[in-house]
Amino acid sequence: MSQKKFQIMLAQRTENIFEEWKLRGSLTERELYYFLHKLKGTSGTIGLQQLSLYCASQLEILTSSNDQKIPVSSLENLKNRIRSYFYESADGKKEKFQLPDRYVNRLDQETFILIIDDDLEFVSYLKELLEKLGAQVIISLNGKRGIEQFYSMRPSIVIVDHKLPDMSGFEVLDQIAETARQKNTTLAISSEQPTKELRIESYRRGAMDFITKPFDMDVFFPYLFNRQQWQKAISSSIITDSLTGVGNRRYFDEVINNWVKDSEQFKSTFSLVMIDLDHFKQVNDLYGHPAGDEALRKFGEIIKKEKREGDCVFRYGGEEFAFLLNDIQAEDTVHVVERVRKKFNSVEFTSGKKTFTVTFSAGSATFSGDMTELISAADQALYEAKRNGRNQTVIYDQCRVVVRRKLMVIIVDDDSFIRQILQQTLLELKSRDVDITVKTYSDGPTFLGDDWYTPDDYFIVLLDGVMPKIDGLEVLSRLKSDHSKTNVTVSMMTARKSANDIKAALWLGADDYIIKPFQPSEVLGRIDKLANRLFDKRE
Repeated sequence: MSQKKFQIMLAQRTENIFEEWKLRGSLTERELYYFLHKLKGTSGTIGLQQLSLYCASQLEILTSSNDQKIPVSSLENLKNRIRSYFYESADGKKEKFQLPDRYVNRLDQETFILIIDDDLEFVSYLKELLEKLGAQVIISLNGKRGIEQFYSMRPSIVIVDHKLPDMSGFEVLDQIAETARQKNTTLAISSEQPTKELRIESYRRGAMDFITKPFDMDVFFPYLFNRQQWQKAISSSIITDSLTGVGNRRYFDEVINNWVKDSEQFKSTFSLVMIDLDHFKQVNDLYGHPAGDEALRKFGEIIKKEKREGDCVFRYGGEEFAFLLNDIQAEDTVHVVERVRKKFNSVEFTSGKKTFTVTFSAGSATFSGDMTELISAADQALYEAKRNGRNQTVIYDQCRVVVRRKLMVIIVDDDSFIRQILQQTLLELKSRDVDITVKTYSDGPTFLGDDWYTPDDYFIVLLDGVMPKIDGLEVLSRLKSDHSKTNVTVSMMTARKSANDIKAALWLGADDYIIKPFQPSEVLGRIDKLANRLFDKRE
């Protein structure tokens, strides 16, 4: 794992800041303090330990609250000293951290890490390392986006920087800590200031851990392994979803396996109903996450009351529920489900002065000897219910054809060669449950003006950062401004030198980024991960 590219990115960003200083002529002591403060944490993490130590020594003679002006001309020695540490690294000094082979793929796909930090070089370096460990990683460059990603992507570990451009890390904790506790999510605050006061406040506001910048990777990775083991131990010992009061996903896996064994041994019958609350993302966006939680809680209360003796209900994930009904065929489950629907649809929720109701879609299937096929059949019937207008139940046995999700991968790039290579690569994707198509556009206006969108399919947009007519970032901004398109995921494609483009894209809401030049296998891996995230969101 080479650190050189991130050191080069940091050196370039530092030179850009020096140029900004030169144009301004002066800066405050407070600004200089925070520049060195951030540089200290990032440089130490990506292998520039001597630069990190130098920044620390300068911080000792500065204050963070002094707005007295400092002439830029008086900072030449400081700038040259900082440059010298970058030059020393470029001369081939040995990097301190190398990812041990035993750490590769040590984490599994269930380890989903959200990093909320505006330091692009730091988070890019951390993302690349963590993905080599096998984890899924998503980046948010500001607090608002980080909170949105926390609620929509359901990460298992969240690392929040103490200082963010739009709010403090503590303010982020205030909005996610309670939900994180309910979901057994690990929350950590990171900071270059490991003061006693900051640690106390972090724990008081809901963080489980405090990580000092620069990150010591020899310590950080064992810490992650420890937290993953802890989460698995907690999950295995709990069978009830704390918010809704129904069984959790792990308990569902245990129960359905037992029902399958009983069915095989005693020739008994059972059915599975998959249920999804309709337009739930819009509920959260319009009325707030507390109102969304209340809807989930109420649904759990009603379905527990209306189910038959011996039936079992579970929160499958997010706003999706799994309902196991014993000794019944799929077509007969409709009577039970409709009792639940009648009660739930009549509930009027309130948020401030606003009132709203929530409906749900359901798909039912009967066990016929294969558990995987049962879950897939119920899921396909649920998908058909959503495509047919929602707020209804579809029986899988009545479907004339197998219902499959539709995933369209859209490539927007003015380079015809890139479009052709990507299209050929993506057509290799195979899935038994998903119909995958690929569509290409040579520029932003053609893409934005085309009638490509449908509300019940899924879309991954590979968007080039630099294009004629309309820049890729402008296309991204327009696409993300339509909050109803919750079934669209965007990955920016950008050259390695365009660090500012990556930062701007993540700020505007890009879900991922791909660095050019790339290998076809890398793109396939990215698409696979993005598709799994998109389907798991169940918008």
